[in-house]
Amino acid sequence: MKKMFFSLLTACSLFLAGCLETTQEVSINEDGSGTASYTTDMSALIGMLKQMGSSEDLKEMNQVLDSTISMNTIADSIPDLTDAEKSLMKKGEMKINMDMKEERFLTKLNFPFGQVSDIASLDQLSGKVVGEALKGQGGMNGLTGEGGSPQMSSFEEYFKTVYTNGRIQKTLIKEKYEQVGEDEFFKSMKEASAMGLAMKANYIINLPRPASKAEGKGITLSEDKKKITIAVDMDDFFDEPAKFEYLIEY
Repeated sequence: MKKMFFSLLTACSLFLAGCLETTQEVSINEDGSGTASYTTDMSALIGMLKQMGSSEDLKEMNQVLDSTISMNTIADSIPDLTDAEKSLMKKGEMKINMDMKEERFLTKLNFPFGQVSDIASLDQLSGKVVGEALKGQGGMNGLTGEGGSPQMSSFEEYFKTVYTNGRIQKTLIKEKYEQVGEDEFFKSMKEASAMGLAMKANYIINLPRPASKAEGKGITLSEDKKKITIAVDMDDFFDEPAKFEYLIEY
């Protein structure tokens, strides 16, 4: 159960995994720069783990943590990052708010970017950042288990998102998605869903000017056409992945 919990926890930080509720918000300036934030609320999982854990497990979980971590301090320790990816990571910060007694567990990543093409890299790398940051935090040992976590996948691996000035498009990689049934990580996600966990993901894109086109099954467009909201859940990924796809022009 500990391993499943940590897998779910890390999946939440990958933004398309939507563990209970995740929110990815991107704000783009007229010159293509902007900010990207990734917020995950995993509080409900703590209550679930408490119900299934032993008394010894619960002693380890009586932790409180409220801290901000500069990504500059850990970027070099994250394996397999290119120099360009490390440069992006070092500009960000991560906030962790955890209170096991109160069953509260939230993380938030904030990153500035200089050009819209950087956003796709941030989407892919954010999960690695969260996993590495949590490793060194007191109170995480009670969640990870002695064996650590199994190999994790990202929903991002099954989609291609291209950001250019004036256009954003996300499409399913159909050839890869055909093999999703062989992905052990997503098998565990299905098991968690069967246990009653409601998993939702929200995507918010703030544009510098009104959208001239906003296509997608899950898209909601604000009245001024500058804010795009997409709400999906994990059942959508397995049953109708097209809900994750969209095309935005502005």
